[in-house]
Amino acid sequence: MMLESLELIPWQKLEHALGPADDVPDLLRQLLVDDPGIRSNAVWTLYGNVFHQGSRYSATPYVVPFLIEICKSDDIANRGELLRFWGNLITGFFSIRERPTWGDGTHVYFSGQILDVSLDDPYAAPLHQIYKNSLAGEELLYDLINENDISLRAGAAWVLACLPTIKERSLPKLLERLAVETNPWVRSAIVFAAGELGEINQLSRLINDPNQHRAVVCMATCELSRLAPTEEVARKLLDFIAEPLECYEHIPGAGESSTGDAAFSLSCIPVALRRSSIPAMCEKLENASRFALLPLTNALLSAAFEPQFEPQTTLDEAQKRVLSSMVNTDDLWGIGNLYFTLDQYGLPHDRYSCAALLGMKLANCEELVF
Repeated sequence: MMLESLELIPWQKLEHALGPADDVPDLLRQLLVDDPGIRSNAVWTLYGNVFHQGSRYSATPYVVPFLIEICKSDDIANRGELLRFWGNLITGFFSIRERPTWGDGTHVYFSGQILDVSLDDPYAAPLHQIYKNSLAGEELLYDLINENDISLRAGAAWVLACLPTIKERSLPKLLERLAVETNPWVRSAIVFAAGELGEINQLSRLINDPNQHRAVVCMATCELSRLAPTEEVARKLLDFIAEPLECYEHIPGAGESSTGDAAFSLSCIPVALRRSSIPAMCEKLENASRFALLPLTNALLSAAFEPQFEPQTTLDEAQKRVLSSMVNTDDLWGIGNLYFTLDQYGLPHDRYSCAALLGMKLANCEELVF
């Protein structure tokens, strides 16, 4: 009988975000019912208590073995959703733009940095135990990346991305699947996992393959911005900033949009490469449709300016080019409040003041003269 060992766990002595975790057994049982509404509500509630806003608690590690047990059953309808939940428990929020927070049994990693915390630290201990418990599902994940259901293949790839200590075994399995995978959504999820596990060669081949789906190329390019940034990677990121991909945000590991992921990735490449891309970025900004304006602006500002608290008083030529392009782009100033976008670089908060910093006169909202 499935989940028969639930009662062996002292849930009432364990804690989650809302207090004692004695509600968790019933929530896990609800994952087995036929009613999709009940199942969905159970997942939503579990996200709210054992993974509240990305935090993990003393009860969280005990959920993992039961997720593994459930995901082994062909009779469960929403295993793809449960795989995504499992991966979140391991790493927290994890995407192109969000670095994982996890423990490998020895160290705790936060945004790529090792934290100086002891193994029994109340923050660290659940992370280590979640990871240890998750390793028991390794063979299951290798089975699931070859399942017929695309949500299982994508979800299994996502969980493998969250388990970097087994990459010597998992990465060859992922690349083997990638070689035969035809679904672009799943291919993109595998590319995310492969990139997070350090694969460069295969991703470099993908971005130069004209037959690849653009979502696959976008994900590969974003990953290469961290692993192996080049001028070619920067150019491709510019193209993805300017042209959004429909449904991209549903790929495991993707952010809210392809334009946002590409802009963020461009901001992460070395300064010299970013600076060399400024003319091309300015040209795209001046001709962009509204959906691409903010991602392009963020990429441009990060290429030309360093964050600072003090107001900018002097500008170099690259900074003048960027600010001039922004001031001359009418639609940019109608997409919303740019206060925080500009403030982090010490820039004025409105179009007129930015023009004044450049020595330009803003005659009216549609005409600029020197």
